[in-house]
Amino acid sequence: MRIVGLAIGIICVLLLNGCASKRIQNQSVDSVAHQQALSEFNHWKIKGRMAFKSADEKFSAYVRWEQLDQQYDLQLNTFIGTTLMSMEGYPGYAKLEADDKTYTDVNASDLIQRITGWNIPVAKLSMWVKGQHSDQESIIYDDLGLVNQLVSKCKRCSPWILTYSKYKLVDELLLPHQIELVNRKDKQNQIKIKITSWQKL
Repeated sequence: MRIVGLAIGIICVLLLNGCASKRIQNQSVDSVAHQQALSEFNHWKIKGRMAFKSADEKFSAYVRWEQLDQQYDLQLNTFIGTTLMSMEGYPGYAKLEADDKTYTDVNASDLIQRITGWNIPVAKLSMWVKGQHSDQESIIYDDLGLVNQLVSKCKRCSPWILTYSKYKLVDELLLPHQIELVNRKDKQNQIKIKITSWQKL
């Protein structure tokens, strides 16, 4: 009987620990404080995959993005390592390399669409990819206080709806690892980003 009682006691402890871990994992966050922390998180690198689809084209690629304050370095590579596109820049300047040619423009999103035909909101993605939003955007939060959906609003940009999922803790900061973007004007223009690693720089 002592052995049975001990076993039951151990099971109860394990169950309680499991419940405690679940409660901590699903603990709500302060949305305002979380957004403030994201705004201060400006030195990072991500690796993952990107899938792009439009009415005329679709592709999948490995993505590597490095951000240092306002400067960025973005690369899209095929699964065999061939570079589809390499892009770098800062506000007011963007340089794109593709097919052994170099192109520049004052607007990164305009540049990538002009050269490749892809509608990718590069200028805003450095903020959006973290789950960070501006005051002008419409936001739906999930039950934990994290951004679940973002609807972009701006005068001179393509309107997007972003859906976030699979938040994970990275150095005490909750960051999304899966993002889907759908263009509100062209529903066939879709982007899916699956982040396999976040790294603070």
